[in-house]
Amino acid sequence: MGEIGLPKALIEIEGRTLLERSIESLKAIGVSKVIVVIGHLGDKIVEFLSGRDFGIDIKTAHQEQPLGLAHAIATAADQIDSDFVVLCPDNLYTDETDLSRSRDVFNSLAPAFLLLATVTPNKQRDRKSYFTSARRNPDANVYDYRSHTDNASGLAINSTGCVFFKREALDFLPSFSDVTREHIFRDYLETIANQRESLIYLLRGMRYDFSAPADIDEYAKLKSTLDKTSGVGVSAILINKSGQILMQQRDDNPAIRYPGHWSLFGGTVEDGESPATAVAREVKEEIDFEMRNFGLFREFVQNNKREFAFVGELSAELPELTLAEGQGMNLFYPSQLPELLIRPDDKETLVEYFGV
Repeated sequence: MGEIGLPKALIEIEGRTLLERSIESLKAIGVSKVIVVIGHLGDKIVEFLSGRDFGIDIKTAHQEQPLGLAHAIATAADQIDSDFVVLCPDNLYTDETDLSRSRDVFNSLAPAFLLLATVTPNKQRDRKSYFTSARRNPDANVYDYRSHTDNASGLAINSTGCVFFKREALDFLPSFSDVTREHIFRDYLETIANQRESLIYLLRGMRYDFSAPADIDEYAKLKSTLDKTSGVGVSAILINKSGQILMQQRDDNPAIRYPGHWSLFGGTVEDGESPATAVAREVKEEIDFEMRNFGLFREFVQNNKREFAFVGELSAELPELTLAEGQGMNLFYPSQLPELLIRPDDKETLVEYFGV
């Protein structure tokens, strides 16, 4: 990926390498020591680190063979003397407070591990999705790692390459006696979760995953477009435990855009307001529902306006909601959406999320 002979961690995004971004993120949440696990082309990473002062203790550990993330942890295990966090450098998080909020949840609830997750649909076949309604929900955006029922519905959430661990997690590392295959990281997590309380934290922002060169090009193009916009808006895909989506039907008023169309709930971000705060406020004002569990799905531009589309759990029944705008609202299964006359930008968002 990127230049020939350049490790992925040294790829630059907006003038800073992925490795620099990761170290800065770890410093911001109070990490006192960073261990960079290196493998192929690791000498270039060592050279890069030796030429800079990051203001934090940085060590390296060499992974002889690429046997997976659990093996990378084992490679650095003799240098880990306290609770730790694993952060893959090919991730970029849009909400600066997400990692610190996750750290606070980890410290207060003290699970064996806290897996960070996002509502962004999973396009990688080897990644496992977790469904929110199948899990206990001890706090806002926090779920048990293990399923408590066979009901796999609600929000689909996916791992992001960042996990907080108690030091005792090192005791559950496999032996790695078979060096002919990569060890599946989720198998390691499930080994821990079978014996210790383990949690999932749903990010309020989103995560960009730079797994291929096209990911960087797409991100650069998006950022260029976003920087030229004026105004900020939000919308919410609200999903109940049966997998239905709540939609609002706009008034038949020719003075408004797209009269009579079905749309997502949302509105405009006010001065000094974050997108996450704005979407919760808009949903409260429009249907009198308190959003508790939600994450950012996509950023895009519509009509020269920067838009943030969130996905959240709808825990209330339809009769419990009070509609304050529009001529009506209803619940629809994803298979029913193609039959509806939907506002174009919301239709695009729904197609991106559900693929229909």
